[in-house]
Amino acid sequence: MSVAELKERHIAATATANSLRDRLRQRRQLLVDTDGGVTLFMGWLHMLGAKGDRLLVLAPSIWFAAGPYRVYSLDWTPERNRIVSASQVGRLIVWNALTSQKTHAIKLQCPWVVTCAFAPNGQSVACGGLNSACSVFNLNSQVDRDGKIPVSRILTGHKGYVYSCQYVLDQDTRLITSSGDQTCILWDVTTGQRISVFGGEFPSGHTADVLRFGHLEDTGGLSESRYWLMVPAI
Repeated sequence: MSVAELKERHIAATATANSLRDRLRQRRQLLVDTDGGVTLFMGWLHMLGAKGDRLLVLAPSIWFAAGPYRVYSLDWTPERNRIVSASQVGRLIVWNALTSQKTHAIKLQCPWVVTCAFAPNGQSVACGGLNSACSVFNLNSQVDRDGKIPVSRILTGHKGYVYSCQYVLDQDTRLITSSGDQTCILWDVTTGQRISVFGGEFPSGHTADVLRFGHLEDTGGLSESRYWLMVPAI
């Protein structure tokens, strides 16, 4: 077979793969009738007011074998084709959500990790835990001699455990963490510097650990603005 014929077959195979990928994406959009975060939030509100009546029942479509360890946190890429999970094993694991295969297993300096997040561009992941810091890893980084992905940035400044971390919507360089020190911090991931601190010496209304938080994009003229919803420990 000549080189020209091989090139033609390669071009045809690439076109077929792209066509199948587009069809799969369209089919997936038809099957997705709501956003998982919205559904979970509405279910939480429903449980508060309906005395335990179940809003919906979810059936698993695929299983991910994480071993005999508790999985404390997971997050999806915006395309919903990959998952990052954090568990007692002391590693961040990135999964192919369509095949359940592991693509990355990042060994952590501190094994006590309780939260993780995917960057909006799907190129970086972050995690935090009992070391009071948030570590950021670039999935495209070259592995070291031991086969480990080096940490790209360590965000330090909290005085308590980091319970939750989340990237700002559509901003790969902005990340928010919440902590047992009753504060939330907005970080510049590129420089590792704090942009804003919510709580602490500034009145925030929190008198206990901030376990989770959420943010909504402002629908006004300033797309940079955010409304904050912080959920403290009971």
